[in-house]
Order: sequence, then structure tokens, then C-alpha cells
Amino acid sequence: MKSKLVLADYIANHMDVLTEHLVNQTGMAKDDILLGLVRKWLENNVAVLREKPCRIAEWAAQFVERNRALNILTGEAYLCLKALQKSLTERCLGKVEGATDAEILSTMNDNAVRFEQAVVEYFAQRVRQDTVANQRRQKAILESVNMPMALIDDEGGVEMVNKEFCRLLKTSPDMLEGVDLTTLCNEETASRLRSFLRQKRMDQSKTSFQGEISFGTQKIRAEIACQPFFNADGMRTGAAVFIDQNGRDDARVETGIQYLEERLLPLVTLPMQLFDREGNITFSSEQAALFSSMGYDRTEPLCCFLYRRRYGDKRECLCKEAFDSGLFHLDEISLDTQTEIKWFRLVIIPLQDDAGHISRVACCVYDMTHRRQVQKQLESQIINQQRSSLVAQLSITVAHQLRNPLSVVLGFAEMMAKGLAPDQYAEAVSRILRNSLRCKDIVENLLDFGKGMPLERRPVDFEVLIRESVRTLLTPSQNRIIDWRFSGKPAPIECVPEQMSQVVLSLLDNALRMAQRQVVCSVENKGDLIRLRIVDDGPGIPLDLREHVFEPFFTTRREEGATGLGLSLARAVASDYGGSLTVSVPAANEPRGACLVLQLPLMKKQDAGKNEEPAKPVEIKEKLVLVVDDETDLQDLLKTTLYMRGYRADTVATGMEALQKLKENEYSAVVLDYLIKGSLTGQQLYREITEQYPHLVPRVLFITADMLNYQTRLFMESTGRPVLEKPFLMADFIMELNKVMG
Repeated sequence: MKSKLVLADYIANHMDVLTEHLVNQTGMAKDDILLGLVRKWLENNVAVLREKPCRIAEWAAQFVERNRALNILTGEAYLCLKALQKSLTERCLGKVEGATDAEILSTMNDNAVRFEQAVVEYFAQRVRQDTVANQRRQKAILESVNMPMALIDDEGGVEMVNKEFCRLLKTSPDMLEGVDLTTLCNEETASRLRSFLRQKRMDQSKTSFQGEISFGTQKIRAEIACQPFFNADGMRTGAAVFIDQNGRDDARVETGIQYLEERLLPLVTLPMQLFDREGNITFSSEQAALFSSMGYDRTEPLCCFLYRRRYGDKRECLCKEAFDSGLFHLDEISLDTQTEIKWFRLVIIPLQDDAGHISRVACCVYDMTHRRQVQKQLESQIINQQRSSLVAQLSITVAHQLRNPLSVVLGFAEMMAKGLAPDQYAEAVSRILRNSLRCKDIVENLLDFGKGMPLERRPVDFEVLIRESVRTLLTPSQNRIIDWRFSGKPAPIECVPEQMSQVVLSLLDNALRMAQRQVVCSVENKGDLIRLRIVDDGPGIPLDLREHVFEPFFTTRREEGATGLGLSLARAVASDYGGSLTVSVPAANEPRGACLVLQLPLMKKQDAGKNEEPAKPVEIKEKLVLVVDDETDLQDLLKTTLYMRGYRADTVATGMEALQKLKENEYSAVVLDYLIKGSLTGQQLYREITEQYPHLVPRVLFITADMLNYQTRLFMESTGRPVLEKPFLMADFIMELNKVMG
């Protein structure tokens, strides 16, 4: 480790000279961009050697993009990177005191592997992006053609088809990709097509002939046109195949079936049924027979069977509403088959006859069980990785660093408690103090590590966010049972919009799953807070579970695949924004089920150019301090320290107790812990002080162990009040308190 640090110092101290030397060694045209890239490369090397955060991936992206812009092949760029590493190594050999040449070679080789891997990974990513973009362009060209069209290779294999081609054969693109098109033709058509593909010479002529193509039960007789493709050498590499049915009477399709084909069949291949309003099944695909093992006998539509198995008589199948409203429906349903929980997605599509009446409904069912299982496994893996990677490393490191000094503190404290010779007390106290300071330094280093950059937050209107980013993601059937109650007033908040949208969607998802017929979602302004209330008409949340529902991994729907993280993460996000998420009681005009309340702070208006006169200092007649902290031992420590320095102190554990004390006494200062238990948080208590006791605001001293939280730091900065981070020395505490009191 020492050799890496001295090597890093050498590179950092000779940064300008090394940059100039390495640029000359690359053999590339010298410019400001190249100078900047080489310098950033050296800076990243220094960061890696010092085990500090660095941006290797960002540098690799800039390096690759510059070479692409100059039409430099990736192989040449890779060799250039190798040359940079070799030149830097040679420049350092024999010149770095404290590091042997063997150590320099080994360290530089390790660094080279990291940079080379980053360049290769980014280049592979760009290749994938270019491939996808090219496929999108080809797909767009295909879809612009208003007749069935397929792209095939020189062996007849299908590479890509458009929707018209799939619609004609009543299948999906996935079922056709890679299929030899000649195997779908009758013998005469296949022979004509193979003969066309065997002609390798440069010939732009287009070939067309009458042919026949079959797929499943579909048999198409039409004009088939073939247009060849050529490579740079003028040889054929494939062809575009068109199917022209214009003018054929047997190409006409009934209106209702055509509607079904245009909206559904090009997208999915599923168990499907068509039935009328009385439930008479007029068409049933072969895949519908898969449900016979679950007791389905085809005497009723498949969707009705699934609803009856899941809900009994409590809920009516969505197909009834489709006949009445003419609206498309999507729904998910779960069934307990005794061996496992199975999940299905239902697609309900109303079909019109020539008179415009809903005469048929199409029902499609998709088995989502495997997808749910994979999703659950991925969530578990992510959770385990998050627990085992950074958290484990931090835990091991901090535990190792704290064990030694804590052992000394505990040992000497135990000796003093059992009785120690008077002449040994001073040495024992000195050792306890010295090792406690060491623990304090370790904790402060950990706090500095945790103060990373947050996600980008920006001002948004909360109501607009719900209208544009939440409502649009819900299905029509979900939107119909939600009673939206907006205030119509501006509701500016500062947040990550995508994150806040997911929080609201998570709360609505819980309400929709438990609701019978109605969910009320209301937004209202309450002073400097915006409040979102989501209430359903379901069974509600039992009293003994109202706090448990916010615990990580707690769920009452584990058999349905729920992980129990939704409400826990939602509350964590709300707390990070300085708000709260709680269970409440429904109001008189709301349903009598579960009620969740999300509160977020509104953005404060900036009063530009407003000059406020400084508050006149209030004469302090008595040194009486109010300490608000929910840790009993810390209360006693602060009270004893204040008493020894000539102060009197009152100690309370909650915000409500603090308000009562403020009514009874005139305090010289308030020592306030940001995180206190109870219904009134430290932040809310500070707001109460600013409103009811403004003369005390300049004499508030915050203490907290929550400065890792971005929202906490943001709030502290907005108050302008001094903050002591736990743990702190009593001397620092008294010094800050004296400053506050003038």
C-alpha cells in the first residue's frame, strides 16, 4: 500500500511534465482534447492508486468517442492506450523513492487492466447500440410499406417481417424469425423462390409470380414479388419479399375479425376466445385447452372462469363491462392451484359489427407466473447484493477499527466501577478520553464517506406530477374506480420526479389491490406542507399492524409474490425529503378502509431584495437551557456538564414535552436533537419555535447523528443554525452554546 501511495504522489507532483511527454508518445495529432484526455487518465491513475473514487468509465467513453470521431479504428485506439501505459511505466522506473521497480511494474499492470476493460466494455456497448439503431431503421422502413413484406437472407431464412405480413399469416414476428420461408411455400412456389436466390450475379430485375404460402391453418394464394439485395462486391446477399393480394375477392376480411387482427394478433400469441353477450363461445384457440387441468370445461368464457375461481361472486368479470362500455381492458389475476400460485394477465377487447354494435368480445390470457418468479428472484438478488457488498465491507472495516479503542474504554471503565487506587484514576481517565477521541475520529470519517452526491432534485408541481406521470400509467379500469380530488392550487416541491412518481404509484397499487369499488386520492395544502391522502373501501389495516406495515420485508401478501418493500421504501423516500408517511383514520366523506397519508414540505418562496432588520438581542437574565433529546444517558451527560459550568437545564424526550416546557419557562437557549421520537419531529419543533418563540431562534443549537441524510443537511443549511455532529466533546458543546448565547 505504501508503494502505491508514493507512486501516486510522484505522478501527481509531475502531472504537467508527464502529460506533455505522454501526448508526444501517442503519435496522434496534438490538440487540447488529447491533452485533456491524457491528463484525466493520469488523474484517474492517481485516484486508483490512492483507492479514491474515480471516473474510469466516463474517461473510457470520452476516449472511445474521440477516436470514433477521428475514424480511428478501435484496435489502433487500444494500442494507443497500451503505449500510454508503457510510457508512463518506463517514466516512473527507478525514479520513485519508496517503491521498487517490481512493485511499480505490478501496480501499473493492475491499473492497465482496469482501463483496458473499461474501454472494451464501452466499445461493446456502442456496438450494441449501433446494431439496435440499425435494426430500428430497417424496422421503420418495413413498417412504412403498406403491404405484407419480409426480409430474407441468401438461404431463405426470415430476418425481419412487418406487421402486415404477420397479420396476413395470423402470427407474430417472433414465430417467423429464423424460419426458412421456402418451408412455408408449396412445392412450386418454393422452387421459384430458391431459383431466384441462387442467382448471384448483379441483376437489379424484380421477379414476381403467383404463389402460395401456408402457416398453421392459414393458406394464402397471391402475387409474390422478390427484390434482390447486393453487397459491396455486387453479389446477392438476400431479398425483400412482397405479397400482393389486391384485387382478389378471397382477400377480403370481415370487419370484426380485421379489428381483432390489427389490434391483438400481431402483438401476442396467446390462448384466445371470442364470445357473444350471452357467453356463447364462437371461437376458442387450441391453447385454451391448457386450462383443462385447472377444471375448465369451456362451458363459459375463459376470463369468466378465472374471475369466478379467484373472487367467487364478489367481483364481476371485466368482459361484462366491455360489452357495455366498448373499452379495452387489462387486468392481472392470481390463482392458488394448491401446488403453486399462478399469475395471469387478461386482455379484453370489444369487437364491433358492421352496424357499430359490440357483438363479440375477444379474451386473451397470458401466463405471467414464470416472469413473476424471475422478478422475485432478481429482487432477492439485488437485496442480497446490497446487503453483502458495500454494507459488509463497511461493517467489517468499522468494526475492526472500533474494537481496539472500545476494548480499552470498556476495560478501564470496568476497573473504575469496581474500585481503582486513587493515584491511578488520572491515568485511567486519560486513557478512556484518548481512546474515545479515536472512536470519534473513526465515526467522523465514516460520516464523511457517506455524504455522497444525491440524485438530481428539481422543483415540480406535485399535482401536475400526479396528473401527468401517475394517472397516465394506470389502466382505464383503475382510473375509473379512483376518485381524484385535487386542490387546484400550486403545490411546488423539490424532488426527483421519477422517484416520487414511483412512491405515489406504490401507494395507489396497495389501495387498488384491497379496494372493492372505490379509492379516494386527494391532495390538499396544509400550511407549509402538501398532503396526499389515499383511502380505499377495503377491509382496512388492523390496529396491531399499523406500524408493522412500514417495516422492511413485512407483508400479508407473501403468497402472491409480494416482497414487503413498497411501503418501507416509500416511507424512507418521504423521510429523506423531510416529510412523512403514516397510517391515519378516514375522514367523514371518505371510504372506511385503509388510509395512508403522505406529507411533503412545500418549497419556500424566495423574497428577492427584501432587507430584514436584524432582531434585537434579548437580554438573558438566567442561564436556563432546554435540552431536547430522546437518549436518556445523553440527557444526563449534558445536564451534568451544564450544571458543572453554572447552567441550569431541563431535559425532555419529545417535541410535545418541549412545547409544554417552553410555555412554562423563559429559556436562554435550546439544544435540539434533529431526530426525536413522537408525533412532533425535531424539524417540526423548530418550525413551531420560529412561529411561537421567534426570539429563541438565534439561540437554538442542533445536535444530530443524521448528517448522512441529504435532506437533513439541506434543512440544517436552510436554518443557518450551528450543528454539532454526534459524537462530540463536551468542551466543543460548551463553546458552541456560549457562542449561541452571546
